[in-house]
Amino acid sequence: MDAIFLLPALPAAPRTGGEIYNSYLVKGLRARGVSVEVLFLPDIHAQSLVAGGRAFYRLLREYRGKARVVIYDTWLYRWLWPVMAPLRLLTPFKFISFAQLCYWDTYASLPSRALHRGLTWAAVLPAHRNIAVSATMLREDLGPFYNRRRGRVVYPGCDWADAEVPQADACRLPAQIVSVANYGERKGFHVLIEALAQVKAIAPELAQHLSLRLIGNLEFGPAYVARLREQIAAAGLSGRVILDEWKPRDELSGLLGASQLFAFASTSEGFGMVVAEAMLHGLPVLLSDFSVAKELLGGDREAGYIVPKGDAAEFAKAICDYFTHRDRARMGVHARIRAQALVSPWGQVVENFMHIISEADAIQ
Repeated sequence: MDAIFLLPALPAAPRTGGEIYNSYLVKGLRARGVSVEVLFLPDIHAQSLVAGGRAFYRLLREYRGKARVVIYDTWLYRWLWPVMAPLRLLTPFKFISFAQLCYWDTYASLPSRALHRGLTWAAVLPAHRNIAVSATMLREDLGPFYNRRRGRVVYPGCDWADAEVPQADACRLPAQIVSVANYGERKGFHVLIEALAQVKAIAPELAQHLSLRLIGNLEFGPAYVARLREQIAAAGLSGRVILDEWKPRDELSGLLGASQLFAFASTSEGFGMVVAEAMLHGLPVLLSDFSVAKELLGGDREAGYIVPKGDAAEFAKAICDYFTHRDRARMGVHARIRAQALVSPWGQVVENFMHIISEADAIQ
C-alpha cells in the first residue's frame, strides 16, 4: 500500500493540533508498513491559484506508477480547486481529502465566505473519499452535499486515552482555571483575562481564590503576548494570570490534573484536541460556542458549559456559577466519560486511516 500525503507543513516539533495529528498519522502508517511520501507545494504562499495547481500536478506526475492514493489537507484548497476535477478524471490516483478546520469559515464578510466555500467544494468534492476530524466539520465543509458523500470522521487520538492520568480535584479551593492554545487572537486568551477581571468586580470573594494559567507557544504571536501583558496589568491581575510556555506532555498532564476548570475561548476549531485531553483528566470545561463545541460535549451538558463566542461577561457568569452552585466533582466524572467516548489511542486512529486508504485504493 503506497500513499502520498500532501501537507502545507510537517514540522519536526509539532505544536498545533493539526500538526500533532499529521505527525502521529505519518509515523503510524509508516510503522505499519505503508509507504507514505509526504509532499509540499514549494513556496506555496508565493504561488498564484493557477500556479499552485500546476505545481501540484507536476508533483503527482513524478509519482505516477509509484503510488495510487493521494491524501491532501484541505488547507490547500485555494491552490487545488482548479485541478482536482481534471485530476480525478485524467489520472489513476485515488484522492482522499482530509479536513481539520473549516477554512472558508474564517472569512468575516459574507461574499468572501461564499467565495471560499465554493473553492472548498471545488477542491474536496472530486475526491473519492472525504475525511474530517469531527462530524460537525465534515457536515459544514460539504454543506448540501453531505448526505451524498461517503464521508468519514476520524477523531484525533490522545496519548492519554488508555493511560492512567492525574484526575483533577474540581472541588479544591483556591482553584486554577487553565487554558491551552497557541498565543493568537483566534484562541481568545484576552476574553478569558477579561472574564476573570469581571469575576473580580462582581464576586471579589470568589476571585481572590482563583487564578488563570494560559499555556501555549509564546513565540507564536509575540505582539498578542505583549497585548495580553498590558491587559493583565491594566486589570490589576498581575500574579493572578500566568502566561506560560508550552509544556512537555508529562508536565502538561500534571498541570491539567492540578486544575479545577478548563476554559477555552477559541472562535474556530476543527475539533479541539486540548479540550478532550482536559476532559480525560476529569476537568469540566467552559467553551465558547465554536462549531464543534456541542459535539465535544454531546448531549451531556453536565460535562461543562457553552457560552457565546467573545462574550467575556457570559464567561464570567459561568465561572461564578461553576464555583458557587455546581456539583463540580460530578461534572468532572461526566467530562471524563464523554472524553473516553470521543478519543482513542493514536494506534486506533492509524488503523482507521489504513482501512479508509485500502477502501479508496480498491475503487475501480
